[in-house]
Order: sequence, then C-alpha cells, then structure tokens
Amino acid sequence: MYAAPTSLPVESGDMVSPAERLGSRTGYVLIKLGEEVLSAAEYALAPLGLRAKHVSVLTLIERHRLSQQELSTAIGLDRTTMVGLIDDLERTGLAVRRRDEADRRRYVVNLTDAGASALRRVETLLDETESELFADLSAPERQALRTLAERALDTARGRR
Repeated sequence: MYAAPTSLPVESGDMVSPAERLGSRTGYVLIKLGEEVLSAAEYALAPLGLRAKHVSVLTLIERHRLSQQELSTAIGLDRTTMVGLIDDLERTGLAVRRRDEADRRRYVVNLTDAGASALRRVETLLDETESELFADLSAPERQALRTLAERALDTARGRR
C-alpha cells in the first residue's frame, strides 16, 4: 500500500508540512505508481534478457518500418542509447537492421520471427504483472484508472 512521505516535526502554527503536501499531490502519487510498475515490469522481463526500453522498440517495429533515428524520436531516447538497444536486440536475434529498399541510404529496424515470439511472451508476462499490481482494483476501476491517466497524459503532452 502506498504511504505518503512522513513529515518531520513542524513549527507550531504550521498546519501541513511540505512533505505532507508532496504526498497529497496527484502527480507525485502517479510518479510513485509509475516507478513501481516499471520496477515490476523490469523484474518480469529480466529472465528474457529484456528491459522495458527493449519492449518499446519491439512493439514499435512490429507494425512500423522505422529507422533508428525515427525510433529515437518516437520513444524519446537519445541516438546513442537507441543504438545500444538495437545492438542488444540484434545480438539476441530479436531484430535486424536492413537497408530500406526505397531509400538505400536509410536503414530500418525489422522484427525477426524470434522477436515476434518474444513479444508474445512479453505480453503474457506484463499481463500477469499488471494483474498482480492492480489486484485490489476491479476491472471497471482499472479501466477508469487507465482512461483518466490517458486523458491526463494527452493534456500534459499538449502543453509541450
């Protein structure tokens, strides 16, 4: 169960400490929830030799023909990090870089059959992980949480 940060002793006259105010902020609670979800996902993916960033790449290349640069932009990672992720995926046989037939100067990253199979296993693992993490929520509550989080995320992205 989530526990807001405890406050330090406060001067008389102060009603609420900064730590108590922080713990009552929706954004702070969502950050903490995101950290827990990411940690659980990373733990679940570890036996497959994958991290959440690898899964982001695999998910995108399953349906899109993207270059490393396009993947970097789509995921929000710097190019150096993306090169390392794709190197990992190539080394494990889950993805391959290929010259684009339409533009020979460009390389696209493609999902291999092994990558597609791994992605199916990842889906099962992440479903199980989310079921455990959100076990205290009913199906309608989980749907409502996701819907509200998506709406807030859309709003936040629109501000940039």
